[in-house]
Amino acid sequence: MDITDNHFHLDPRGRQNLAVREFLKAGGKRLVLVHKPYSSWNNLNGFTEEVNTTLTLAKKAREEGAKVAVVAAPHPIELLKLSETIPLEKAQEVYLDCVTYCSELVSENKIVGLGELGRPHFPVEENLWNFSNDTLSKSLQIAKEVDATVVLHTESADSSVMKDLSLIADKSSFPKDRLVKHYGGPAALENSYGLQVSILASKSNINSSAKLKIPFMMETDYLDDPNRPGAVLGPKTVPKRTKIAIENNIIDDKMAHQIHELLPNSIYRNFN
Repeated sequence: MDITDNHFHLDPRGRQNLAVREFLKAGGKRLVLVHKPYSSWNNLNGFTEEVNTTLTLAKKAREEGAKVAVVAAPHPIELLKLSETIPLEKAQEVYLDCVTYCSELVSENKIVGLGELGRPHFPVEENLWNFSNDTLSKSLQIAKEVDATVVLHTESADSSVMKDLSLIADKSSFPKDRLVKHYGGPAALENSYGLQVSILASKSNINSSAKLKIPFMMETDYLDDPNRPGAVLGPKTVPKRTKIAIENNIIDDKMAHQIHELLPNSIYRNFN
Protein backbone atom coordinates (compact mmCIF):
# COMPACT_ATOMS: atom_id res chain seq x y z
CA MET A 1 0.00 0.00 0.00
CA ASP A 2 1.26 3.47 -0.92
CA ILE A 3 0.90 5.30 2.39
CA THR A 4 0.24 8.96 1.59
CA ASP A 5 0.80 12.06 3.71
CA ASN A 6 -1.79 14.41 2.28
CA HIS A 7 -0.22 17.71 3.46
CA PHE A 8 3.53 18.00 3.86
CA HIS A 9 5.83 21.02 3.58
CA LEU A 10 9.54 21.25 2.94
CA ASP A 11 11.67 24.33 3.54
CA PRO A 12 15.08 25.28 2.06
CA ARG A 13 16.17 26.22 5.61
CA GLY A 14 14.77 23.01 7.10
CA ARG A 15 15.67 19.33 7.16
CA GLN A 16 14.48 18.78 3.59
CA ASN A 17 15.73 15.37 2.38
CA LEU A 18 16.32 14.13 5.91
CA ALA A 19 12.62 14.60 6.64
CA VAL A 20 11.69 12.76 3.45
CA ARG A 21 14.00 9.89 4.40
CA GLU A 22 12.32 9.64 7.80
CA PHE A 23 8.92 9.44 6.12
CA LEU A 24 10.09 6.72 3.74
CA LYS A 25 11.90 4.73 6.41
CA ALA A 26 8.74 4.71 8.53
CA GLY A 27 6.86 3.13 5.63
CA GLY A 28 5.52 6.15 3.75
CA LYS A 29 5.47 6.24 -0.05
CA ARG A 30 3.71 9.36 -1.32
CA LEU A 31 3.66 13.03 -0.36
CA VAL A 32 1.32 15.85 -1.29
CA LEU A 33 3.96 18.57 -1.15
CA VAL A 34 2.27 21.89 -0.47
CA HIS A 35 3.92 25.23 -1.21
CA LYS A 36 4.40 27.58 1.71
CA PRO A 37 5.76 31.14 1.96
CA TYR A 38 9.53 31.06 2.44
CA SER A 39 10.10 34.82 2.40
CA SER A 40 8.22 38.04 1.70
CA TRP A 41 7.21 38.99 -1.84
CA ASN A 42 5.07 41.77 -3.28
CA ASN A 43 4.73 40.98 -6.99
CA LEU A 44 4.33 38.08 -9.40
CA ASN A 45 8.05 37.75 -10.07
CA GLY A 46 8.77 37.38 -6.38
CA PHE A 47 6.09 34.75 -6.05
CA THR A 48 7.28 32.71 -9.03
CA GLU A 49 10.73 32.49 -7.45
CA GLU A 50 9.08 31.07 -4.34
CA VAL A 51 7.23 28.43 -6.35
CA ASN A 52 10.45 27.48 -8.13
CA THR A 53 11.86 26.69 -4.69
CA THR A 54 8.95 24.32 -4.03
CA LEU A 55 9.47 22.60 -7.39
CA THR A 56 13.16 22.13 -6.55
CA LEU A 57 12.28 20.66 -3.16
CA ALA A 58 9.85 18.27 -4.89
CA LYS A 59 12.59 17.15 -7.27
CA LYS A 60 14.89 16.40 -4.34
CA ALA A 61 12.13 14.45 -2.58
CA ARG A 62 11.64 12.34 -5.70
CA GLU A 63 15.37 11.67 -5.83
CA GLU A 64 15.04 10.20 -2.33
CA GLY A 65 12.43 7.78 -3.66
CA ALA A 66 9.18 9.48 -2.68
CA LYS A 67 6.29 9.83 -5.10
CA VAL A 68 5.18 13.45 -5.02
CA ALA A 69 2.16 15.51 -6.04
CA VAL A 70 2.85 19.25 -5.84
CA VAL A 71 0.21 21.81 -4.87
CA ALA A 72 1.05 25.54 -5.02
CA ALA A 73 -0.69 28.89 -4.61
CA PRO A 74 -0.25 32.19 -2.81
CA HIS A 75 -1.21 31.58 0.82
CA PRO A 76 -4.30 33.52 1.98
CA ILE A 77 -2.22 35.29 4.60
CA GLU A 78 -0.12 36.71 1.76
CA LEU A 79 -3.25 38.50 0.56
CA LEU A 80 -3.52 40.27 3.91
CA LYS A 81 0.18 41.18 3.82
CA LEU A 82 -0.23 42.70 0.36
CA SER A 83 -3.24 44.70 1.56
CA GLU A 84 -1.10 46.29 4.28
CA THR A 85 1.02 48.12 1.69
CA ILE A 86 -1.26 48.59 -1.34
CA PRO A 87 -5.01 49.20 -1.82
CA LEU A 88 -7.30 46.17 -1.52
CA GLU A 89 -8.21 46.18 -5.21
CA LYS A 90 -4.55 46.18 -6.23
CA ALA A 91 -3.71 43.51 -3.63
CA GLN A 92 -6.38 41.25 -5.07
CA GLU A 93 -5.09 41.87 -8.58
CA VAL A 94 -1.54 40.83 -7.63
CA TYR A 95 -2.83 37.83 -5.70
CA LEU A 96 -5.01 36.61 -8.57
CA ASP A 97 -2.12 37.03 -11.01
CA CYS A 98 -0.25 34.56 -8.80
CA VAL A 99 -3.24 32.21 -8.79
CA THR A 100 -3.36 32.40 -12.59
CA TYR A 101 0.35 31.58 -12.76
CA CYS A 102 -0.22 28.47 -10.66
CA SER A 103 -3.15 27.44 -12.85
CA GLU A 104 -0.78 27.63 -15.82
CA LEU A 105 1.58 25.27 -14.01
CA VAL A 106 -1.34 22.84 -13.67
CA SER A 107 -1.91 23.06 -17.43
CA GLU A 108 1.78 22.34 -17.97
CA ASN A 109 1.57 19.30 -15.63
CA LYS A 110 4.21 20.80 -13.32
CA ILE A 111 1.82 20.78 -10.35
CA VAL A 112 -1.47 18.96 -9.74
CA GLY A 113 -3.43 21.66 -7.97
CA LEU A 114 -3.65 24.98 -6.17
CA GLY A 115 -3.05 25.35 -2.47
CA GLU A 116 -3.18 26.71 0.00
CA LEU A 117 -6.04 28.93 -1.02
CA GLY A 118 -8.57 30.05 1.54
CA ARG A 119 -9.06 32.71 4.15
CA PRO A 120 -7.59 33.76 7.53
CA HIS A 121 -7.70 31.19 10.31
CA PHE A 122 -7.94 33.97 12.90
CA PRO A 123 -10.41 36.84 13.44
CA VAL A 124 -10.07 39.86 11.15
CA GLU A 125 -12.15 42.95 10.49
CA GLU A 126 -15.35 42.32 8.55
CA ASN A 127 -14.14 44.12 5.41
CA LEU A 128 -11.02 41.93 5.28
CA TRP A 129 -13.08 38.80 5.90
CA ASN A 130 -15.42 39.63 3.02
CA PHE A 131 -12.45 40.60 0.86
CA SER A 132 -10.76 37.26 1.57
CA ASN A 133 -13.91 35.29 0.75
CA ASP A 134 -14.39 37.21 -2.49
CA THR A 135 -10.78 36.54 -3.46
CA LEU A 136 -11.21 32.84 -2.66
CA SER A 137 -14.29 32.71 -4.88
CA LYS A 138 -12.44 34.34 -7.77
CA SER A 139 -9.47 32.01 -7.20
CA LEU A 140 -11.72 28.95 -7.42
CA GLN A 141 -13.11 30.22 -10.70
CA ILE A 142 -9.58 30.42 -12.10
CA ALA A 143 -8.71 26.95 -10.79
CA LYS A 144 -11.87 25.49 -12.29
CA GLU A 145 -10.78 26.56 -15.77
CA VAL A 146 -7.82 24.15 -15.66
CA ASP A 147 -9.62 21.37 -13.73
CA ALA A 148 -7.27 21.84 -10.78
CA THR A 149 -7.60 20.33 -7.35
CA VAL A 150 -7.68 22.97 -4.60
CA VAL A 151 -6.44 22.62 -1.02
CA LEU A 152 -8.08 24.99 1.45
CA HIS A 153 -6.53 26.76 4.42
CA THR A 154 -9.23 28.19 6.69
CA GLU A 155 -10.25 28.42 10.31
CA SER A 156 -10.91 25.13 12.15
CA ALA A 157 -13.95 23.58 10.56
CA ASP A 158 -17.19 22.37 12.05
CA SER A 159 -20.35 21.75 10.05
CA SER A 160 -21.18 25.47 9.84
CA VAL A 161 -17.75 26.29 8.38
CA MET A 162 -18.01 23.40 5.93
CA LYS A 163 -21.43 24.65 4.86
CA ASP A 164 -20.05 28.14 4.26
CA LEU A 165 -17.13 26.78 2.22
CA SER A 166 -19.57 24.66 0.24
CA LEU A 167 -21.61 27.75 -0.60
CA ILE A 168 -18.48 29.53 -1.85
CA ALA A 169 -17.68 26.51 -4.02
CA ASP A 170 -21.23 26.53 -5.40
CA LYS A 171 -20.97 30.25 -6.16
CA SER A 172 -17.79 29.56 -8.12
CA SER A 173 -19.18 26.38 -9.73
CA PHE A 174 -16.16 24.55 -8.38
CA PRO A 175 -16.45 20.75 -8.05
CA LYS A 176 -16.46 19.89 -4.35
CA ASP A 177 -15.02 16.44 -4.94
CA ARG A 178 -11.79 18.24 -5.90
CA LEU A 179 -11.86 20.68 -2.97
CA VAL A 180 -9.88 19.56 0.09
CA LYS A 181 -10.30 20.98 3.58
CA HIS A 182 -6.85 20.52 5.05
CA TYR A 183 -6.21 20.37 8.81
CA GLY A 184 -9.59 18.78 9.30
CA GLY A 185 -10.96 16.53 11.98
CA PRO A 186 -14.11 14.62 12.92
CA ALA A 187 -16.15 17.84 13.21
CA ALA A 188 -15.41 18.66 9.56
CA LEU A 189 -15.97 15.07 8.49
CA GLU A 190 -19.36 14.59 10.15
CA ASN A 191 -20.99 16.93 7.67
CA SER A 192 -18.54 17.93 4.97
CA TYR A 193 -21.20 19.27 2.56
CA GLY A 194 -19.49 17.41 -0.28
CA LEU A 195 -15.95 18.68 0.32
CA GLN A 196 -13.05 16.27 0.82
CA VAL A 197 -11.50 16.21 4.29
CA SER A 198 -7.88 15.62 5.25
CA ILE A 199 -7.58 14.98 8.97
CA LEU A 200 -4.57 15.91 11.04
CA ALA A 201 -3.16 12.50 12.00
CA SER A 202 -3.47 12.78 15.76
CA LYS A 203 -4.43 9.60 17.61
CA SER A 204 -7.78 11.05 18.68
CA ASN A 205 -8.61 12.28 15.17
CA ILE A 206 -7.86 8.89 13.64
CA ASN A 207 -9.88 7.02 16.27
CA SER A 208 -12.91 9.32 16.03
CA SER A 209 -12.85 9.67 12.25
CA ALA A 210 -12.58 5.92 11.66
CA LYS A 211 -15.80 5.37 13.64
CA LEU A 212 -17.72 7.65 11.27
CA LYS A 213 -17.08 5.32 8.29
CA ILE A 214 -16.77 8.37 6.03
CA PRO A 215 -13.87 8.67 3.53
CA PHE A 216 -10.98 10.88 4.65
CA MET A 217 -7.27 11.37 4.11
CA MET A 218 -4.43 11.79 6.63
CA GLU A 219 -1.83 14.52 6.99
CA THR A 220 0.89 15.80 9.28
CA ASP A 221 1.04 19.40 8.02
CA TYR A 222 4.77 18.96 8.67
CA LEU A 223 6.29 22.46 8.39
CA ASP A 224 10.02 21.66 8.16
CA ASP A 225 10.56 24.82 10.19
CA PRO A 226 14.05 24.97 11.75
CA ASN A 227 12.64 27.10 14.57
CA ARG A 228 9.90 24.57 15.36
CA PRO A 229 11.27 21.04 14.78
CA GLY A 230 8.53 18.47 14.34
CA ALA A 231 5.71 21.01 13.93
CA VAL A 232 2.88 20.42 13.29
CA LEU A 233 3.40 16.63 13.36
CA GLY A 234 6.65 14.86 12.48
CA PRO A 235 7.42 13.15 9.14
CA LYS A 236 7.03 9.62 10.54
CA THR A 237 3.55 10.21 11.95
CA VAL A 238 1.23 9.15 9.13
CA PRO A 239 2.88 5.80 8.30
CA LYS A 240 3.46 4.91 11.95
CA ARG A 241 -0.06 5.75 13.11
CA THR A 242 -1.60 4.03 10.10
CA LYS A 243 0.20 0.81 10.97
CA ILE A 244 -0.79 1.10 14.64
CA ALA A 245 -4.43 1.79 13.69
CA ILE A 246 -4.49 -1.34 11.51
CA GLU A 247 -2.84 -3.46 14.21
CA ASN A 248 -5.37 -2.25 16.78
CA ASN A 249 -8.34 -2.85 14.42
CA ILE A 250 -9.23 0.86 14.40
CA ILE A 251 -9.10 0.78 10.61
CA ASP A 252 -9.05 -2.27 8.36
CA ASP A 253 -7.08 -2.85 5.18
CA LYS A 254 -9.98 -1.70 3.01
CA MET A 255 -10.27 1.62 4.87
CA ALA A 256 -6.49 2.12 4.78
CA HIS A 257 -6.53 1.54 1.02
CA GLN A 258 -9.27 4.17 0.69
CA ILE A 259 -7.42 6.68 2.89
CA HIS A 260 -4.02 6.33 1.25
CA GLU A 261 -4.70 5.31 -2.34
CA LEU A 262 -8.27 5.50 -3.65
CA LEU A 263 -9.16 8.96 -2.37
CA PRO A 264 -5.80 10.67 -3.09
CA ASN A 265 -5.74 9.08 -6.54
CA SER A 266 -9.18 10.45 -7.38
CA ILE A 267 -8.36 13.93 -6.07
CA TYR A 268 -4.74 14.50 -7.19
CA ARG A 269 -4.65 11.96 -10.05
CA ASN A 270 -0.89 12.03 -10.52
CA PHE A 271 1.97 11.21 -8.14
CA ASN A 272 5.38 10.86 -9.75
